[in-house]
Amino acid sequence: MKIKSIQARSVDCGFQAQKLQTSRVASPMSRWPKFGEKRSSWMWPTNKVFVRIESTDGAVGWSCTNGGDIVALIVQDHLARLLAGAEVTDVAEIWDQMFFSLLPCDRSGFSMMAIAAVDIALWDLRAKTEGRSLTELLGGGTGAALAVYCTTPQPEAQANGKWWGLKAAMPFGATQGDMGLTENLAYMQGFRQHAGPEGRIMLDAFMAWDADYTLRFAEAARDLDIYWIEDPLPPYDLEGLRQIRARAGKDIRLALGNFCFNRFDCAELLREGLADILQPDVAWCGGITETLRILDMAAAASVPVILHNTAEQPWALALAMACQTDAVVEFVDRGEGSPLYGLMGPAAPIALGRMPPDGIASIGNHPPQRIAALFDGNAVSTAQRR
Repeated sequence: MKIKSIQARSVDCGFQAQKLQTSRVASPMSRWPKFGEKRSSWMWPTNKVFVRIESTDGAVGWSCTNGGDIVALIVQDHLARLLAGAEVTDVAEIWDQMFFSLLPCDRSGFSMMAIAAVDIALWDLRAKTEGRSLTELLGGGTGAALAVYCTTPQPEAQANGKWWGLKAAMPFGATQGDMGLTENLAYMQGFRQHAGPEGRIMLDAFMAWDADYTLRFAEAARDLDIYWIEDPLPPYDLEGLRQIRARAGKDIRLALGNFCFNRFDCAELLREGLADILQPDVAWCGGITETLRILDMAAAASVPVILHNTAEQPWALALAMACQTDAVVEFVDRGEGSPLYGLMGPAAPIALGRMPPDGIASIGNHPPQRIAALFDGNAVSTAQRR
């Protein structure tokens, strides 16, 4: 069975209207006032990219990632022509072909999102061809419920959810100085109040801090017992991460890897002992094939992995269920009725901070009809997709 066609569509699914996009959230861009008030003022292309792969016997696999028209262009105008006629089951070799074909241009960001989209769709195609769920194809797992933590801008609304933990997106970056540090502390005090004295609270700095600021904040917030600080520095600032580790030791627990786009990026963090928790995003870091390699590397280094933005990605839930022991997954609170919850089928249910196994065991990639309809007929140009 061979690949007959690969198609990609860039679709506006309302990402820029989400509260985390329209609120003040620190970022590498918040040092400039005109970009500091909300993420949507500067964010990269935010359309979702849906990929459809059809085999020569008519089976279809689906996936979804980020990156808008840029990623859709890479998939449809580059990867699709390379992979036509390849054996559907040669997933690892196909991954390598995609990676090396893009190496002269890039090995991160949009390129890896494109590779991830094709890879995830191939795994979905294989599961459907074999008549199994992706969870079964990956090994099945223990059948235990998954613990869920909640990233939220409204801790008061989530206080009684029995979550594994509550995570805040920091409103201010290092360039806002003492004022921003005071405001960030006050924000985390609210999370501590709503989580209670025994609840876990975490924070995501979204690469907006530096080493000195991180150390100052951690010292000032010592009484809040913050479980982890996520992505305080840009991924290139390994020297800054080394400074944090050298000066704070294990007093600061670092959650890193959201912006690791392949196993090589993750290996650097693991090799230097910089990551206490590794958090790659399956739809960004090269898909299921590369995530399996990352999970093996992290296990060898005895570093736990919590897959980024897990609840919106059925393939990430399948990986957590089938390939991890005592897995913890992330749910992003986007408010009631967010269109991002069901882009690949019904969202897996969450009850009292747990995700029951029967909500994951049969999971597959099934986009709504309005998305599938965009793929009717022959491939179209990027300009026609919008």
